[in-house]
Amino acid sequence: LRAIKSVLVVAGSLKREERSRPEEQILMRALRDFNLPKIVTNDVPIFLGLISDLFPQLEVPRKRNPVIENAVRESVNELRLTYANMKLKPVWTDINPKAVTTDELFGYLHPATREWKDGLFSSTMRELTSMPHDGPKWIVLDGDIDPMWIESLNTVMDDNKVLTLASNERISLSPSMRLLFEISHLRAATPATVSRAGILYVNPQDLGWSSCMPSWTWYCLKKPSSMCKKHRRLCRNLNLGLHSSNSAQKCIISLR
Repeated sequence: LRAIKSVLVVAGSLKREERSRPEEQILMRALRDFNLPKIVTNDVPIFLGLISDLFPQLEVPRKRNPVIENAVRESVNELRLTYANMKLKPVWTDINPKAVTTDELFGYLHPATREWKDGLFSSTMRELTSMPHDGPKWIVLDGDIDPMWIESLNTVMDDNKVLTLASNERISLSPSMRLLFEISHLRAATPATVSRAGILYVNPQDLGWSSCMPSWTWYCLKKPSSMCKKHRRLCRNLNLGLHSSNSAQKCIISLR
């Protein structure tokens, strides 16, 4: 139901932007553009085949957002170190949820003293909520999903947007706050978790080597070493060879 609702919300926004376009094309574009970022490269032809079966002989161009594309392009060129389109830089906190226990993450009542011990996530969320900062606030959870701790965030990720602690305290997720999960797989994720989150799959094959090379050479030039300049000239000469070589993936791993 959440996935259906999300598609309908996207379709509604597209319809308001292009009122003259037929609803069949609007729905087809919403289904395709909403789900493609979640799908791995090998499954894209299968998904597009299903879309073609639902909407035969219907081709609708993808809607592009030049503002976002230009912002991403500028950020990549500047190594994502500046935020040119934001008046206030975002406030963020990185947490590894697998490095602590569930009690240490969300808090617990001491069994002997009945005293409340605040958790890492709950204290961070409370701190960001109370900030007068009007810009974006991010809590980055860097670690693979585990049902032991992710289930406690279900009420935060749904329409309630409230974290309920064992002490009966309720901490609301403000409109400027976002939860970002950096994970390598979804093997342990339940359907309840997946349906509550927006998923973006970053395919290493789409990234390629060309985006890694400028970043690496720029980092080398920041060091006062003549050897780095030699490396840069060498890498430029090898770029074409890397592009067509079977060992390109190993080179990319080394650069990263």
